[in-house]
Amino acid sequence: MLSDHGFEIAEAQIGELGPGDSVGIGLAALLSGASRYVGLDIVPFSMRSDIEVVYEELVELYSRRASIPDHNEFPGVRPRLASYKHPEHIVQWSGFEQRVDRIRTEIKSGLNAGGVVTYKVPWTSPADIDSGSLDLVFSQAVLEHVDSLKETYEAMFCWLKPGGYGSHVVDFSAHHLSPHWNGHWAYSESEWRLVRGQREFLLNRCPLSVHVRCAEQVGFDIIRLEKTYNENGLPPVVLAQQFQTMNNEDLRIQGAVMILRKP
Repeated sequence: MLSDHGFEIAEAQIGELGPGDSVGIGLAALLSGASRYVGLDIVPFSMRSDIEVVYEELVELYSRRASIPDHNEFPGVRPRLASYKHPEHIVQWSGFEQRVDRIRTEIKSGLNAGGVVTYKVPWTSPADIDSGSLDLVFSQAVLEHVDSLKETYEAMFCWLKPGGYGSHVVDFSAHHLSPHWNGHWAYSESEWRLVRGQREFLLNRCPLSVHVRCAEQVGFDIIRLEKTYNENGLPPVVLAQQFQTMNNEDLRIQGAVMILRKP
């Protein structure tokens, strides 16, 4: 999808917010031709997974030009793609074997070596990444968990070079905190504080329009916005008061894909 809008992976420097339990997407970016990957997280999820095993599995998939796993294998993953064939036109095959060996060596030396793979946890400041150093910042079902939403968009805007891209999949559902997909909007503020408890993060409960406003206010151009709708949630009348006045669009959007660009 990024390629459709002019992004090129060759020699790109890439950052990921919230890699979670695997830096696999970042490793795939490097195998595809990116020159650097940095993952930023609040807690060290990725340290719990076997990075070397994940990497070798990815190398095998790339080496045999395997197809991208589709909605039959992972029905919940968004966005849906027009084609799940291996993206031959995107991957930089020149120097592939040397790239594989270089990344493998660095992984064995540790993710905080400061080379092509870097893992920063916890990240606490925009200064954790140099201003104007990245070509792409992406996240997958992360921005719905961020408390300081506008500050996070500001940080991503700062990190990107002029012409750099943001790619974000945002899940606006209740994340199993309710039997209804939009049930998290039914909790009052006091009830929500009890639900969150002492967790370092949970859900910010912001609808899509808040993300759009934050992105535009910090200076991003929104060059692609794909929405997933769900008409079967709780009716507005039973939601908490602060959510009853959301516009009809926000009330129906369960997920979105945002592709942003820094002018």
